[in-house]
Amino acid sequence: MSGPEPFALAWLRELEHGVCAGVRLPGGGAEVPPAVLARLEPAERAAALALGPARRAGWVGGRLAMAAALGHLGVPRQAVGSTARGAPALPPGVVGSISHKERLAVALAARAAGGWRLGVDVEALAPPRPAVARRVLTERERAGLAGLGAAQAWEATVLRFALKEALYKALDPFVERFVGFQEAEVELRPEGGAVVRLWLARGEGPFEVEGRWYRLQGHLLATVRVRACGGGSGCYHGSDER
Repeated sequence: MSGPEPFALAWLRELEHGVCAGVRLPGGGAEVPPAVLARLEPAERAAALALGPARRAGWVGGRLAMAAALGHLGVPRQAVGSTARGAPALPPGVVGSISHKERLAVALAARAAGGWRLGVDVEALAPPRPAVARRVLTERERAGLAGLGAAQAWEATVLRFALKEALYKALDPFVERFVGFQEAEVELRPEGGAVVRLWLARGEGPFEVEGRWYRLQGHLLATVRVRACGGGSGCYHGSDER
């Protein structure tokens, strides 16, 4: 990825589900320079230093990305720790999510409204790993790859993987458990749209789900928002039939 040095802001964009910021990472388990740690709030810096070197850069990049997203929303700078389930502990009145890969950390944030909760995931396209499909896709999703070229099939697989990862983060405040890849199915739409259907094994819900996807700097970005709903069209829970 060309451009400024690691831990610099890669982008700051207003997306359909909130403000998204991306921060470049050094990759390779590199140490976080003292000057970068100094950009954190004291409580964030202490939490970062308590992590092993392999995890520290991604955690720091995620907090810097979240600080940028929250700042764009007009939220005063403050420490963003972690909840008991590992999600970012955000200020009251704000919802959001963090994700990172070796070279990029992203954060998505929005003002809390309508009961929505957010999830974000970022995935690198390279290198291709076709075997992932059997682990993360349902039988019907795998059948949908038939007839696609190798590159198209891989991108479609990664997009579904990213949307499911984002979904699980958005769902977690409601269900507070690990959700398996077979409990959701994604239908990709053109222009960054997605229909996400749930078949939750424990019957939680119903929930309304919205998914979006983007291509950004060699990565695929997925955002999902979820809220409890009263049933009807667009609401899904474990008792729905496939």
